Amino acid sequence: MTISTTAAGQALVFALATPRTGRLQPRRDRSDFGGADSNLLKVRRIGRDYPCGDDVVDGDFGVYLGQHGGAFVVALQSIYPIAVIGHEPFESLDALKRVWELD
Repeated sequence: MTISTTAAGQALVFALATPRTGRLQPRRDRSDFGGADSNLLKVRRIGRDYPCGDDVVDGDFGVYLGQHGGAFVVALQSIYPIAVIGHEPFESLDALKRVWELD
């Protein structure tokens, strides 16, 4: 996980470059991110549930930005105030799904 002003700026660059077209399809479960056009979905780290858990920290929630530069990227958010605070890249969608689920 990369949390910094620089990483937050890069996450915003990725977000602006994320296509906003495509068809969202019905989800079967929290791990069903859908097809290649299913970007900008809200995600959370597996096992985290706000406001129910007292162990929730900044970076436990984010937005799935799809693939950028060969990596699958999640923009990380702070809890309060809600702001982009960094990003987390993954080598594959399967690797990302081992950490993140739909919120």
